[in-house]
Amino acid sequence: MAVTAKLSLVMAVMAIAWNLLQLLLVGLMGRFDVVGVLQNEGLPVPPAFIWLDQHAVSLSLLCLLLSIIFLAVSWALLKHREWGRIGFIVFLVLVALANFAFLPLIHTMFDSMQAMVPAEFLNSPQGLEMRLQLRMGLWTSLITGTAAALALAGLHAWLVVKLCRPDVRALFR
Repeated sequence: MAVTAKLSLVMAVMAIAWNLLQLLLVGLMGRFDVVGVLQNEGLPVPPAFIWLDQHAVSLSLLCLLLSIIFLAVSWALLKHREWGRIGFIVFLVLVALANFAFLPLIHTMFDSMQAMVPAEFLNSPQGLEMRLQLRMGLWTSLITGTAAALALAGLHAWLVVKLCRPDVRALFR
């Protein structure tokens, strides 16, 4: 368990650093109206993009909070605390479920990219080629996303089973 806990600590610290950088970028981007620029260029802005733009700070803070909680849980796992073991199991299950829950967003992302392209271009020969490339990218992303979600779910299930074994549970207090 020590290796798993140490790797988790490293991942948590990296996630915290990434989230702090993300908050900085969101703050800087707040001064630059991305949605307004796209709309001024006559590009349709998908509702999901507008929602993300409106909630960027809240989403970044949520990710930072989850990363800090994961850091605490990983530290407790390293120190053989029972609450760390249980918290780690909860994180493993939630991340595995989230990987599957976010798969439909891949389709939404590709639909949004296509929606940003003017209709007259989409009906041209170059537009047809672009639509085919987007469709191929969609299927490639869905297949690799599903494969990754399955692989991580398998790894997480193995870790949960290992953390629930009586000999491992006896190590925690």
